[in-house]
Amino acid sequence: MNFKVFPKTQRGKASKNTSKKLPLPIRILRIILIAVASILVLSVLLVAFLRTTNYMHHKIELKDGINETTYLDINGQKQYVMMMGQDTANPVIIYLHGGPAGPDTFITYSFTDYLTDEYTVIGWDQRGCGRTYYKNAKNDPDNDTATFEQALNDLDVLVSYACERFGKDKVIIMGHSYGTVLGSVYVRRHPDKVKAYIGIGQMVSIEDADRYSYKDAITKARAAGDDITELEKAYDEFCKDPGIPTLLSLRNLTSKYHPVTREADQFGLALFSPYAGIDDIRWFGKQMGDVNKFVALNHNLFDYIMTFNAYDDGTSYQMPVCIIQGEEDWVCPTDKASEYLDAIEAPYKKLYIIDKCGHDVHCAQPKEFCKDLKEFLDSSN
Repeated sequence: MNFKVFPKTQRGKASKNTSKKLPLPIRILRIILIAVASILVLSVLLVAFLRTTNYMHHKIELKDGINETTYLDINGQKQYVMMMGQDTANPVIIYLHGGPAGPDTFITYSFTDYLTDEYTVIGWDQRGCGRTYYKNAKNDPDNDTATFEQALNDLDVLVSYACERFGKDKVIIMGHSYGTVLGSVYVRRHPDKVKAYIGIGQMVSIEDADRYSYKDAITKARAAGDDITELEKAYDEFCKDPGIPTLLSLRNLTSKYHPVTREADQFGLALFSPYAGIDDIRWFGKQMGDVNKFVALNHNLFDYIMTFNAYDDGTSYQMPVCIIQGEEDWVCPTDKASEYLDAIEAPYKKLYIIDKCGHDVHCAQPKEFCKDLKEFLDSSN
């Protein structure tokens, strides 16, 4: 058998000629793909590095206190709880997220970082959402047990646990948006367990709030000479059938006239969070998916808040009350929250309005928010 052997110079030349035969578009595409892959790898490494750095910062800062994430047995379900603080002897704040079914435990570090020096802060994924939902999905896939009364009972168990765990007689209840509904009702039912109540973006009545928002928006639209046909139609549909789908359709139009100057970078906070996990991402996907399916999954709570009116539930508080609002909050309008605070009776009450912020004021301006919060708690003692 005869084999033809090329000299080294010929073999090198043949190889070189072969590479030159690749069409120019393919070579360009290959370069682009390599560049994109390199950027993706570097991005993943950067995010991993920053998340690890963030985690180590919190671990070191809280090493003499508590830095714990766990599941507690609460009324037949394992529910996700996060507890942070530099000294467990400090007063306890239980933070109630909004929504309903809008857990944000994985980004609460954005403001709790400015509280943990003086307070132990407890975050909680409430029944029927977030990590708590996935932990119990096999037993309650349709959230049949996720009702408002059950939420109040669950909160009561969490309060009792916190008091026993940290040796307290009372805790501070702090709610955001829907969390102010849960919080305000709870503190009036259990004044013996609550030291103070703080409402962030206080919800008074969704229906009244969005009617008020619409009236302001349409006044601005007319002044600008805009076509108001679509806005009027959305409002009529909301009035005929008040519900989350018609509410969101209306807000999509009124929000044009209610821009927010300082909004929280929730994507960035989540991306670099030392606490974000796969179940947080999965639940976020549900929230951003089909609105009707999401509402159906949490229909008990959504049905409740659509008819809730804080005045109907009572205006007498036996503990100090603080409401902190963003100046540009039109989800729970600041004017309505201020009117509500004026109407309630409490041993001490205070309103803070933070300039140029919207509904997520505690994450958008965390330093100023926590400064106001600490001032109120110091003054109310």
